[in-house]
This record gives sequence, structure tokens and C-alpha cells, in this order.
Amino acid sequence: MQPRPRDPSPRAARAAAVGLLLLAALPPPAAGQPAETGPLPRPLPALTASDPRAEADLFAMPAITEATRAAAELAQAGDPAAAAGLLDAVIADHPGLGAVRAMRAGVAMLADDPATALAELAAAAEHGADPGPLAADPLFAPLRADPRFRELAARPAPPPPPAPVPAPVANGRAPVSAANTGWDPATERLVARFAVPAATDAAVLPARPKTAARDILAEHWKRGRAAGNRGDLYDNRDRGHSTLKPGAHPQLAHVAYAPAARAADLDYGLNDRLLFDAPTLGNSSTAITAGALWRSLPRAALTAADGTGPLRLWQNASRNQLYVYPAHRDWTSGRGDLYPANTPYLLISHGSSGSDQPLLEAVAMILAAFRPATKQRLVAENLVVPTVQMVFRRSLRSVTSREDYLGGPGNPAVFEGVDVNLARMVSLANSIAPDAIPPQVRIRVLEEDLGTEGIDFFGQGLSEQLFDTPAAVARVWRSKAGRRSILVTAADTADPNGRALRFEWRLLQGDPAKVAIEPLGDGATARITLDWHDPFPISEDTPIPTARVDVGVFAGNGAHDSAPAMLSWYCPPTEARSYAAGPDGGPPRLVAIDHADPARAAAYADPMLVPRADWRDTYRTDAGGTVTGWTRSRAGRDPEEFTAAGDRILGRDAAGNPDRVTGVAHVLGRDPAGRLVVEEHSSDAPPGGPVAPPD
Repeated sequence: MQPRPRDPSPRAARAAAVGLLLLAALPPPAAGQPAETGPLPRPLPALTASDPRAEADLFAMPAITEATRAAAELAQAGDPAAAAGLLDAVIADHPGLGAVRAMRAGVAMLADDPATALAELAAAAEHGADPGPLAADPLFAPLRADPRFRELAARPAPPPPPAPVPAPVANGRAPVSAANTGWDPATERLVARFAVPAATDAAVLPARPKTAARDILAEHWKRGRAAGNRGDLYDNRDRGHSTLKPGAHPQLAHVAYAPAARAADLDYGLNDRLLFDAPTLGNSSTAITAGALWRSLPRAALTAADGTGPLRLWQNASRNQLYVYPAHRDWTSGRGDLYPANTPYLLISHGSSGSDQPLLEAVAMILAAFRPATKQRLVAENLVVPTVQMVFRRSLRSVTSREDYLGGPGNPAVFEGVDVNLARMVSLANSIAPDAIPPQVRIRVLEEDLGTEGIDFFGQGLSEQLFDTPAAVARVWRSKAGRRSILVTAADTADPNGRALRFEWRLLQGDPAKVAIEPLGDGATARITLDWHDPFPISEDTPIPTARVDVGVFAGNGAHDSAPAMLSWYCPPTEARSYAAGPDGGPPRLVAIDHADPARAAAYADPMLVPRADWRDTYRTDAGGTVTGWTRSRAGRDPEEFTAAGDRILGRDAAGNPDRVTGVAHVLGRDPAGRLVVEEHSSDAPPGGPVAPPD
């Protein structure tokens, strides 16, 4: 949606403080949390539960956080009435959350309602918020002469809430209840803790069926060479629709949700709300199937409206949690590959309900096959997921060489169940010595050329940055540029064994003639240059059409190659672009971008990322290929001309040079079905700059 205009008045400065009110009431994160999991804005205080009301509050914390974030954004945008309405709805359902009451007090101050502010501050103090930091906030300065406010400020800080008590894992069950679950403000996730028994009498696998892979794993377990699944959790999130049977892997502990957690849907669909303190494999054979915004759960995470979805995928992976989700309709021969990015954070199965089962089975057996000392290190250093990803990808039937693993065959966005080779996976997992575990590649963008909205692409509030996470970066190619360059480093990667690393940068998906990868220095940094891609088949073996280019970064430590970190570029397939050869072998020269081409209009582009428009822009360039303006054509209207700065030309002087222009705003909105649309409106703002005559 179009961002609300920012209010330059002092009230806007006061509104900006509302989102910070919550920070004053926060205790530090719980001990034992990894430092690199966020941060996310406006977290709520730690909370545990001992009664039904508090239990409901606890399991509603993810939804409450979304609502308070939205309220803070409304307040900062100059709409305290709308912010108050959101917060009042939260308070009506959850009156015992002090931080929400404190935030409501801040919004009341913005609305010049000191009586409500005092009442909410008193309620905040009664329900666990520390009144001292709140009273010191400048937002409440007008209240400091009131004796009631001074009395609130003098109250002692409340004691911290009790820490959750780890729940014993017994009889194949890992219970999630208010007693062992707490809210972590650093990650904005609920965290469930467990006490795992020191040993198990259960076999690693049942006696039947007998297969080569199962025989290999059973023999390793019998001889003490495999860790088994003791301490591993299985999180089924489709309420038994597609589930690993309890007897299939007797040592796995199946997560069991308390009624209050189920009532909050904490057990269903994409896991973006709950973290566990034990290695976890999980699945949800579900998808969003209704409406114009239908999508698989992985695509829902990658395109989350608040932008936090990819970070939460990273959080899962960085806490040893690996989930499998079906692609459903997002990867088919008809519609093509609809994913805007590829990541090493999860596994996606080709198909719908039940297609996740071969991948789940593979992950369970890989986890069981690790050597005991190796697995202990992987768990302690939060390297379970990247190592499982490496073993899974390197052992696919279609991956018969190291070159295959470092290329497209080993790293598709979606995996085929028939490509799973369990015997290879078990053997490779068991071969990893504790002093040779592979690293996790971490990448960071150093330089890139991003387009400017209103000139290079259209839609206020849009960005070319889809997400940046430690092992995956994604961009939406909106700019009119025919060639892009990005400088990326993997220098933050460290080998857990202290070994020297060698980096490999590989094109995983895309046209090799349109992508150049130039490693620099010791190879830890590379410059990637790529040209615009029209939709293309993934490969000869997989002719599914795609509009995404993927580059992978691998680190080898002399014993094993790592799982990839990934960079993705999504080229909207609904745009019919024309480029000519650039002068002197330079970047392609832009000719036209048609947003209304009938053939392309029938193509699917993610309606949460790509707005629809109804025009064709034909570009003018100088001798060097620089755009000097464009002509916009659309059905039922005369063509209109624009300057290079994006202003509409209203008139020209006797020499033909523009002498009257007006600024143009490209307003982003949604149609009734929720799809992004962009409309062109004349702006009352001054034009984008002086009008220079063409060369």
C-alpha cells in the first residue's frame, strides 16, 4: 500500500516516540538466546502464564505484536485515532498486558487526552510495566505536574515474571503449554523449552520395512556410530493431514499442543510464531487456496506483507528447525516457477498434500545418522539445518558430481520426492567427523545499483529490495536498467573447525550468457553482473518456466562443501521489455517497457509484489544510451511525453524543448481482491528538477 505521508510537525516527532515506549518496559531477552535473531521493531515484554487468561494472552502474543506494530505505524503517520482504535481492540481482548496499556497512553497523549493517558499508565503499572522509564519518557512531560503521575513514577519496578520450566519429553511426546513456553522479545517469537531424557530404550527404526538405507542406519545405531533421533522433535502443523506416523521413527518426540495453543492456531500452517530449544523437523501440507492471493506457505513467507517472513525463516534455520512444505500450485508446468526467491532455510516438495513425506523421511534419517559427537556440535553451534541441507542436496539421485551439487541440479527451489536417495544421505551424514562439519555461508551486500521510484520504476512505496538475511538475499527487478551489478561478500563466514575456506560462486538458475560472476581477492567477495531475463525454462531436464535468476555461494573447508547461501533476482514476467545492443558493447539500450501487452498480461506475476499498470513506455536515449525521456501510450488516450526526471511535459518552446512540466505521482493501491495496482496522478509538488534541453 502507499505509505501515509509523514507529518513534519512536532506532533510527528512525538508520534515517533510511541513505538519506543515499549522498549522502556522490556526486560532483557531470556538467557540462552542466540544473539543473531533480529532485531524486530516494537517487541512486547516477556510473559508466562499461570491461569487461563494469562495463557490466552501468552499464545496470542504473535498476533498482539502485529497489531501493536500496525498501531505504532499509524501513530507515527499522524493518525492517533486509528492507532487508538487498534489498541483498544487489543486491550478489550487482553486487558492484562501492561506494555499495550503503556502504548495506548502514549497514543492518548498524541490525541491531547491526558485523562486517558493517566488511566492507561496506571493500568500499565498494575499489569507489569515498569513505571519509572515510562514516566521519564518526554512524551509524558505535560503530565509531570500532576500528583497522580508523580505517584505512578515513584512505584517500584515489578518483579520479573517466572521463567518457563522445561517440559519433560516422555512417551514420544513433547508438550507445548503455558508452563514451558515464554515470549522472547528479541525474536518476537514464543519459545518452548524441553527436558530430554539422557537415554532411550527405543530403537532408531522399527524392524520393518527393511531397505538398504534403513539397514545402514540401524547398523550404525547398533554399533554406537549414529546419534539417533533422541532429542529431536517432530512438529506436524496440519493436524494429522500429512504426518509421520509415531512408530515410523520411534525416537522422535512428536510436539503436542495444549488446547489454548491450538485455539490460537499456534499448531497450524506456516511456523512463523514458535521456536523450540531442540532440533526440529516439521511440515504443514497446507496452502492458501482461496482468493486472488492464493499461494503456498513458502511463498506466503517470502512475500509477507510486513516483510518479516524471510527473517522468520532464517530464525527457524538458525535455531535448528527445518520445515517441509508442498509447492502446491506454485511450481507447475502450466503456471511455472512462481517463487520470487530461493533460500536454504526450508525444503519445498513438488506437489500437494502428501508430497512432503519423502522429504520428511529423509530429514529424519539424516538427523539420526549423524555421529553422536558430530550431532552434539551441530546442535550446540546451531548448524543442524545448513548441514542437513548439504547432505540432502549432495545426495540427490540427480546429483552425480561435485559440479552438479554446486550447480542447478543440487539447488532447485523445489525438490522431487523421487529424487531422494536415502542410502546416500544416511552414508554421507554419518561420514561427517566432528572436526570437519561444514560452515554456514553468510553473505552481505556491499554495493548495488537500485532504481529510483518514479523514474526507473513506478509505484510509491515499492522497493527493489525484497529481503536481506544472513544466508539469502532477494531482489525484485523493477528498474528499467537492462544490466545490473551487485557486490556481495561472504567474508563473514567462519569455519566452525578453524579450517581455511575456499569459496565457490555459481550460477544456479539463469542464462549463462546474461550473468557474469567475478570473484575478487581471495574469492570471499564477488561482483555479479546480470542482464534482464525474460521468462525462461529452468533447464533441459526441468523445462518449467521461471522468471528468477539464482546465484549460489559455497564454502569448502577441505573436507566438505557447505550448503549454499543464495542471491535471487525476480524479473516480473508480465512486463514485455525491449532492449537493443548497447553502444560499444555496453549495457543493453532500453527501447520499451509494455505493462499492458496482451500476451504478457495473461502471465502470472505475484500480485503482492508486482502491480498492474495499463501503459506502454517507449524510451528516448542519447548517443551513449542514457535515457532522455519517454512516451507513454495507453488505450483511449493520446500519447504523453515525460522528461528523464519523470515529469510530464505539458508544453514546448519554439525550439521544441520542454518549457512546461508537472510532477507525476504513481499511487500504489490494491484492488478489491487485494492485488497491487498502480495509477498515475498529476502531482501538486514542484516538478522533479530543471528541464534541460535534449542533446
